[in-house]
This record gives sequence, structure tokens and C-alpha cells, in this order.
Amino acid sequence: MISGDLSIILVIEERCPCRRPELKIKVNPEDFQVEEILARPLVQTPAAHRVYRLRKRNWNTVDALAEIARSRGVELRDLHWCGRKDRSALTVQYFSTSSPVDMTFRSTNLSAEFAGFSDSRLGPGSISGNRFRIVLRDLDAPESEVIGKRLEEVKLFGFANYFDDQRFGDVSGGGVFPGEMIVKRRYGEALKCIFTAFHPGAPERVKARKAEIASKWGNWKDLSPLCPEPRLRGMLEVLTSGGSELEALGKLPREEMSQYLSSYQSFLWNLLLEGILKETVGNLLTIRCRPVDLLQYRDLPREVFRRLAELVIPTPAAGMPEVPGGFGKVLSRVLYSRGVRLSKLRLPEIHQAFLSSFGRRAISVPEELKWGEDNDRLFPGSRIIYLEFILQAGSYATMLIKSVSRG
Repeated sequence: MISGDLSIILVIEERCPCRRPELKIKVNPEDFQVEEILARPLVQTPAAHRVYRLRKRNWNTVDALAEIARSRGVELRDLHWCGRKDRSALTVQYFSTSSPVDMTFRSTNLSAEFAGFSDSRLGPGSISGNRFRIVLRDLDAPESEVIGKRLEEVKLFGFANYFDDQRFGDVSGGGVFPGEMIVKRRYGEALKCIFTAFHPGAPERVKARKAEIASKWGNWKDLSPLCPEPRLRGMLEVLTSGGSELEALGKLPREEMSQYLSSYQSFLWNLLLEGILKETVGNLLTIRCRPVDLLQYRDLPREVFRRLAELVIPTPAAGMPEVPGGFGKVLSRVLYSRGVRLSKLRLPEIHQAFLSSFGRRAISVPEELKWGEDNDRLFPGSRIIYLEFILQAGSYATMLIKSVSRG
């Protein structure tokens, strides 16, 4: 049993190098529990959309919903959900459908039950936050003491509301964003990044295949046997027939193109927030993040806390609102450092997706934060910390964990 758990730990630590080796999370799915909090209560009188409560363990959201849709003879596009939840977790979330088909479902590690009705379909704006129950394992006494002190600070002052590693799964090992290459109109480099990208935990045979693609890049016919993925084959067919790199990118699914662009936008926002913190806060500490390390604060003077708690920063996009608080110059420095202009973020030639600006709070203060400590039965001689808290929608629990474990 323990050897199986340890294999999970190693994968997680390779994927998330932000944590110290001693700290372990997600040893079991039950160690990381998430439950969505709907912004508006459901009604029990019939309305246009039926809403179901989805419970899953070791399933990612899209695969889970696809399985339920397939079993009921419904198209996945007829289901609407608020956001994706981690595979390596125990999660409760909601989805809606206007289909009259009963979507009730039950199997091992996956279930859906009717929860109520809604006048409108669910989407990212349908939840106000998420409730988390998390277990931190294999801590020694000094570590647990440090984390306890940092939790007291986070309870009072919150933490910088960065987008976390999960947002940047498309970034190459060299830190190259496909979205940035698209924004810079370097379409060939964007394609190469997409074709050669792999998950850090991918099998060695996959890494070897991706390396061979990189070595043969430009010899399109030679790449055909190396690209079994349908999404890659569609783009490769365009290139093989003499089409342009931009035309090849046009074969990307809408959701994937949107992911590449929003990932880069989120990266720029992180750099903007970090620049603001450098100008307003002392006592910053470094936390390891992907694709670059970021600065996090510990505590804040009352006036600085008030200012940051009220600060809503727009995500970079063409035509975005002015950055409040006189921090427009920070954005200018960030864009200059990346060699882009705001006007470049307007992409009329990309038909699948576009970048729009939205406001995101600079800091996140957890609600109902509480914790406890005990002996770790999985790792004898170590300590365990139980956490429970609520975060506003869009904030990352893993960023809170980084903030308390790097102090």
C-alpha cells in the first residue's frame, strides 16, 4: 500500500517542483477535496436547465462528463459546467443540461445526481468559490511549526492571487509559450512547441518520440508516423500539402487555442502582480512556480493590505481598462520585457479564439480557514496538518499551500 502511495508522490513532486521534498500532498485523492459553491441557489420547480451534482475520484472533469454523456446518449457539448477540477482529488462540482434525458449516473469513483433546476445554464461565473479540505503529510516538527505560523499570517493577510502551475501546462521545458509565439506572429515556433510538448511525467517513449519530432522538424512527410494524435495530424496534413503555418494553426480545436492564449495572458498578469508587489510591499519571499519563480508576501501594513485587498487588476488584452492605482507603468515594463505590445494581443487572423480582459483580485483572503495537527500514520514519525478553507472562484489552493510552506 505504501509503495503505491509513494509512486503517486513522486509523480506529483516532479509535476509541481514548487514544494519542498519533505512536503507531500495528494498522497491519496481524499487528501485533496474540493467542493464548488454555487453563486445562486438552485430551485426545485421545473426550469429550462436541469442541474446535477457530480462526484468524482481519480477522474478529470471532461473525461468524467464525457463518460456520463456517452452512457446516456447525449453529446458532451450539451453539458455545461463551471470549471475543471483536478484528477488526483476527491471533488464535488455541478453541471447543467437542457436535455430532458435523466443524467443520473453511478459507477466506481464517479456519480451524478439530480440537484435542482436553473433558469440559465452553468458556466465559470456560476460559482462564488470552492471549499477545500487538504492534508499536508510527512512533515517534521520544525516544518509543521513554520507552516502553522504562516497560516496565521495568511488568515489575516491572505496571499498574492497568482495563477498557479495548472494554468501553464502548455509551456515547454524551455519556458516557451505557444501563445506568446502566436502573439508575436512566430507561427512556426508556435507549431514546433505544440508538436514537441509533453507532460513532465510522460513515459520515456513519449519523450523520445517528441525529441525525434524536434530533430526532424520541417521534414513534414517524415513526421507523419511520429504524430498519431488527431489534432497534430490535421495540422500536419496542411503543412505536407504546402499550406502555411497560420493555416495549420487554424486546425487547432477552439478550446485548445483558447488555452494557449489564456495561458500566456495569465503569465503576463502574474508578472504584473509581482511588479506591483515589488513597488508596494517589503519582506517578500520567493516561491517556486512554473514557468518562473514568483514573489509572495508574508504580512502587510494595514494601509497596504487595504489597498491590495481593494485592487482588481485587469488581465492584459488589446483595449483593456487602465491598470488602477497608478500601476500602468508596471504593465509597460512587463510588456517591454517580453517584447510585446498591447496591440499585438488583438488577433484577427486567429478565428478560433481571442483575448478579452477581465478583472482579477490582487490578493485572496481565505474564508473559514482552520487547521489541525496530528501524527502521520502513513509516514511514521512525521506530522500531518489538516486544512479547511474557502477560496473565491478562480483562486488556487495550491498557491496557498506554496505560500505557507516556503516561509
